[in-house]
Amino acid sequence: MTNTKNESARAHRSIPADAGEPAHPLRPAIEPDGQASRPLDPEILSAIAALPYLRDYDGGIYRDLDIALTLDYMLRRFVLPLSRHVDIGAATLLDCAAGFGWLSLAYLRAGGARAILVDPDPRRLDAARDIVARLELASRCEFRQARLQDIDDGAEQVDIVASIETLEHVGRENIAASVRAVARTAKQAVLLTTPNFIFPIVAHDTALPLAHWLPAAPRARYAAMAGRSHLDRGNAFLRPWDLRPLASKFKPVSRFQTFASLAEYDRFYPNYMPYGPMENQRHRARPRLGQRAMHIALAATLGPWSFALAPNLASIWLRRA
Repeated sequence: MTNTKNESARAHRSIPADAGEPAHPLRPAIEPDGQASRPLDPEILSAIAALPYLRDYDGGIYRDLDIALTLDYMLRRFVLPLSRHVDIGAATLLDCAAGFGWLSLAYLRAGGARAILVDPDPRRLDAARDIVARLELASRCEFRQARLQDIDDGAEQVDIVASIETLEHVGRENIAASVRAVARTAKQAVLLTTPNFIFPIVAHDTALPLAHWLPAAPRARYAAMAGRSHLDRGNAFLRPWDLRPLASKFKPVSRFQTFASLAEYDRFYPNYMPYGPMENQRHRARPRLGQRAMHIALAATLGPWSFALAPNLASIWLRRA
């Protein structure tokens, strides 16, 4: 990892979380200070990047991943918006599926009390353990090997349940059980993102118009004709009404995806999106063409339910009074 990349991450984190907008009626967001604002040791970052399972995962898509900017993305996209509603310093986060632990690490570095990292892949979980240990955060972590639909082993085990780009991978037959498990397990809040089935183009898959609306066989032929068979993972995307089990206990509170306001959404750019195989495509200076206007219109008409017609069901849900 280069010093230039670390400087970029620090520049992002230097922006006050509530600059340029009125205080949220519940609580102000934390500012990215303390451990979250301290630069990461380049030698530790290099050692993490060299971990075999991270380096070679899924054909090497994370071989060039900038870890400092990945943690910055998780901090500003998820942790700071979440901290507007929950006192994370007193809250336990259950992160499922945690992957290599980036969200949990950002949460802990921002002052989160504790994180439980859950993932079905034992090798990925072992890599997360190694990363957490290298960043000296292991004392506030717990690790569990489990699938999302199986986390429900007791009501309200944790304060916050986060499911980031996971629900689309559990299989159509497990979606209802997974959402019920999330609703039952969380005490205070739910943070989730997953592509929206009803949106005509899903970038998380083949990005072919209407491809995800087709049955498996014609979907595969469509992807092959477009030269995108390698991107057809057979994901089962959620419809907005699949989140109904959440609605009886929680209510959505974020109007611009995970963000409370347009000002907060705008400040998220520029950012580094830690997904996909191409390093040069991860740096985003601004929203895609028309995306900002779409979110403004959705927020104006649907308020905190705007995610229902957005490309992603990204939202923060709070316990109903």
